[in-house]
Amino acid sequence: MLTELIHARHLAQLGQLKEILDGAELATNLLEKSEAIPLHVLMAGFQEDSQGRDRFLHFSFLPLNDEDIVAIQLLQIYSTLPFHLQADSREEVAALLLEINTRLPIGHFGVNEEGEIHYRYVYSLSASRTFESDEVLEILTLFVYMCDMFGEHIEQVASGEAKAEQVIQALRA
Repeated sequence: MLTELIHARHLAQLGQLKEILDGAELATNLLEKSEAIPLHVLMAGFQEDSQGRDRFLHFSFLPLNDEDIVAIQLLQIYSTLPFHLQADSREEVAALLLEINTRLPIGHFGVNEEGEIHYRYVYSLSASRTFESDEVLEILTLFVYMCDMFGEHIEQVASGEAKAEQVIQALRA
């Protein structure tokens, strides 16, 4: 269980991250932990996908046992892709994500319990450092680029429009 001091530190750091993202002209919303939300979450809208659908980034610190890990903090960056997974396409999508995940420089794509496809990266931050604007913005640029690079391929399979093997062969070409 995280102490109130750790929660306060995470809230302050997310506030600093919010300032960086606001400076990059992203729309942000900082949600403080509550009975409904167990951790502080910073949400940021980023550029629409190629079909004009809204996309959002979610930032939250992963809860760590403060006694075990004192040198680092882990910031999760998470985004749900803006389309639905057809129930009968789950295995096909899993095969495609396995292939795509071998190509990613950071993070991974996955399917959560609700059947939503997501992209997730855990950024390791020294406990003695604060966020550096240039570093954060470069990581986010890479994060968004991965969503853009593979999102349409994943959607083709998730919608049943294409089979995983077809898309995998196209990616390998």
